[in-house]
Amino acid sequence: MLRASIHAGPARTVSRFNRMDWLDIGYEELAPIADYKVVLFQAGEGARPPVRLAGYPRWSSSLWDLTARGLTMSLSPEGAPTEEKVTPAKHLLKRCAFASALTVVIQHFPNIGVRVRRLGEMEIVQHRAARGVYRARIEEDLQPSRTTVPFLFAPKVLRPAELVLRATLFALTGSTDELPPRPPLLLPRAETIGGKSYIRIRRLAEPARTGFVRWLYRQRTPPVAHEGAPDAIAPEAAFLEFLHRAI
Repeated sequence: MLRASIHAGPARTVSRFNRMDWLDIGYEELAPIADYKVVLFQAGEGARPPVRLAGYPRWSSSLWDLTARGLTMSLSPEGAPTEEKVTPAKHLLKRCAFASALTVVIQHFPNIGVRVRRLGEMEIVQHRAARGVYRARIEEDLQPSRTTVPFLFAPKVLRPAELVLRATLFALTGSTDELPPRPPLLLPRAETIGGKSYIRIRRLAEPARTGFVRWLYRQRTPPVAHEGAPDAIAPEAAFLEFLHRAI
């Protein structure tokens, strides 16, 4: 299960004592095209009704893309269909609600064992003490870190999960009201080498490339050196197994 925990304050102060909201994203079944059950918990309100994020391709995009879709559906207006559609934000010119800083941490909690992995962090800070204007610094395993330019989110009532959604959308698309297109399932073209099907590691896009290499080493079947393939090759069957099994 993935958990995106939202904490009051800057990243250096994160602890269980300042956690406000959190989003749980769990697999219904591991598969290259997976269905997820998503539940948003909000401080002072409790859990919102679970939503189902169906048909999302694994290892195809940023974890922040998955988080944004889960938040979008979870924050759908009451009585409205839960869909991957962002409601445009309404901004106040004066007396808007604001926060000085929020931090989000994405972690993976295994079904078996206790090895919790930290996979991403976002720090959202007020820009130059301007109410409703923020910058976000985003980090993620297997993806480059980046910092956004200032963006506006000036609501009448501030919900921490919604500020996180707007910051994530801005980082992904440059707009606080727009989701990126759904990522496709990326399957590399296989080549026959020595009578067997292989894929070239360098042709895989991140996060699948590094995730697949790490998984191969954990399986004790590392990539195979091959002339003309700087990052080596691996059996096509191993990549398909990776899509079905790796977390």
